[in-house]
Amino acid sequence: MARQLPAAVRQIGPVAVGLGVLGLASVAFLSVCGYALGPAELAPLGTLWVLINALGPALFQPLEQEIGRSTAHRDASGQGARPVFLRACLLALAVVVLAGLALLVGSRPLADAVFHGEQVMVLALFLGLVGLCAEHLTRGAFAGGQFFPRYGAQLAIDGVLRIGSAAVLAVIGIATAGWYGLGLALAPVLAVALTARRLGPALLPGPPDPPGHLRRAIGWLTLGALASQFVVNAAPVAVNVLAGAEEQARAGIFISVLVLARVPLFLFAAIQASFLPGMAALAAAGDVAGFRRRLDLVAGGVAALGAAGLVVIVALGPWLVRLLYGPDFVTTRSDLWPLAAASGLFMVGSAVGQALISVRGYRASVVGWTSGAATFLLALLLPLRLELRVGYAFLAASAVALVVLAVAMRLRLRHPLTSAPLDPVPAPVDRKDSSWT
Repeated sequence: MARQLPAAVRQIGPVAVGLGVLGLASVAFLSVCGYALGPAELAPLGTLWVLINALGPALFQPLEQEIGRSTAHRDASGQGARPVFLRACLLALAVVVLAGLALLVGSRPLADAVFHGEQVMVLALFLGLVGLCAEHLTRGAFAGGQFFPRYGAQLAIDGVLRIGSAAVLAVIGIATAGWYGLGLALAPVLAVALTARRLGPALLPGPPDPPGHLRRAIGWLTLGALASQFVVNAAPVAVNVLAGAEEQARAGIFISVLVLARVPLFLFAAIQASFLPGMAALAAAGDVAGFRRRLDLVAGGVAALGAAGLVVIVALGPWLVRLLYGPDFVTTRSDLWPLAAASGLFMVGSAVGQALISVRGYRASVVGWTSGAATFLLALLLPLRLELRVGYAFLAASAVALVVLAVAMRLRLRHPLTSAPLDPVPAPVDRKDSSWT
């Protein structure tokens, strides 16, 4: 274990630092905007923040995962991954075009229903999706080529640009949410422009991929990603849609509280960057004992992280919300704890879901997250006040998804891990230096 620690630092360390900067910058961004705009005006901006950070990973993180896997495997074999990278870029371009057309057609009703009539937020949403598309494509190349410092640098630059734009707008006295939305959306575009000069093995020539392989893998991964992102990000959209005219300020406070409760998710994302390839390698080797140990270790660590976040939120949450967003942002522990608990359960469910994907349990992963999404919608029917209704819906959705995923993983472990055909997984040059557990 001690000998493997330097590898953990090299792989997770730069990504964790970058995610830490991005997470703190995101909280600071909404904090500055809260002081500059007030609770009611912050609500559509907070919804834009959530939608960009939900739709981006849901649509493009599967491409990042497959690019990273293929690039690492081909690089270890002395081959380039240009065919895979270019095909992934074409798929991403098609998704961006379709998203742009959908947003263009539905811009007016979307603006009225979600953004309080501000159509500039729809434009910002599209620009944000373009930026996150480019980020995920380049991060896949960074991960596959073991360029983790550049991966982390892109995350950090994105965060710095977000808070920088908000600070400038606040200093010059801008009190319109649309300008802050455009600053948020353009940050990932500029981050890619500053970091994507060299992509290494992803742009080197190599043999073509088997026909249809990328589409099938991405199809299942995208369905699962969309369902999981719905579970974790539906709450702020729901509170904005359900809030009456007299509840708009409360909706803005709820979104601010949710961002604070989800801070541990940024730390968990650093683990995900190397967790899936490591689990796939153990599965390919048929190492059931090692697979179980790593899953138990990560799930236990993530559960501890979620529990720590819950304790902090319960102890200091209301005070932290007023400190970060201003004296008008008043909340209670009864509104806070369901959000923090749900975030912890979601992280554990995500770890189990990644383990399922590593053994090609795509369908089980989709079923788990879809069950959670359906539970969220049903829980919204509870006759409670707005904040509790949405908070308990998030908590119930995360709990149901975790239970379904855990049962599916338990059933899968009764069979050989390689019973289903597996694609080649990245073979590290030095196992001792590439494993982080």
